[in-house]
Amino acid sequence: MDEKKLSELKEKIEKGKMMKYKAETRLEELEKQEKQLNDEILKLGFSPDDLDKVIEKLEKEKEELKNEILKLLPNEIPNI
Repeated sequence: MDEKKLSELKEKIEKGKMMKYKAETRLEELEKQEKQLNDEILKLGFSPDDLDKVIEKLEKEKEELKNEILKLLPNEIPNI
């Protein structure tokens, strides 16, 4: 293997190491952020694992309330 190829391989290895380091650092940041968000969700009285169910329930309630409001509104609004 000539010097040029060896140098290119070393450069690629160093680049790979740097990318790995950046990815690991980013992963640590995201894990820390996830923990903070989960802690905040728990403080609000919800389980992070149940959020999808809670959101679905709230969206259903919102739709039901919207339909109820529409039922209560008159079909025509008179001009004053």
